[in-house]
Amino acid sequence: MRPEGCEVYTDRPTAYRYYPVALPGMRRSDEYTDRNAYALVKEPHCHGHNEPRALSIEDYRREQGLVEYDEIGRGWRQLVLKKKSSGPTIGKPSKRSLQLFFMACYDLDRFRPFVASEQFSETYQLPDEEMQKILLDDNELMLFAFRFLRQVMFGEQSIAMRPDALDKRLARKRERESQAGNQDVPAGDE
Repeated sequence: MRPEGCEVYTDRPTAYRYYPVALPGMRRSDEYTDRNAYALVKEPHCHGHNEPRALSIEDYRREQGLVEYDEIGRGWRQLVLKKKSSGPTIGKPSKRSLQLFFMACYDLDRFRPFVASEQFSETYQLPDEEMQKILLDDNELMLFAFRFLRQVMFGEQSIAMRPDALDKRLARKRERESQAGNQDVPAGDE
């Protein structure tokens, strides 16, 4: 911030690109996706309000390079908004669920091999072309991660599951539990 106003730099986050326009996330309870809503934030330190020109919100978004940012960021906003609007009905996620969430959202270098794994392919049925697109393009992988999390966390079915996937998964879980139970049994006479 300088006396003549703020300095605009090319590489800046979405919130900085939008200011002084607010982008509140809003979703009706009977809808799966959020709606775009905008509000003008008037603060005395913002000299932009004194500019002698008017812009529509769409022109402002184009001028600030927000169209692409919004397209990519929409999946993230939908996840956050859905979690917040679900309140306590979702409950406290397990440690494993949190690890999956953080991997999918923040560690694409680990999420990519997870999606490419044999276990993932045994559970989910993705066309080869879609799988290749997801694995080769970071933006596609990120968008898929948001879609995957909406399915896993909120039951929004958008990724086909193999018909026998649930049975196989339950069998693996029972086997792990059985092995863990066998380790707890002391050897010898009792």
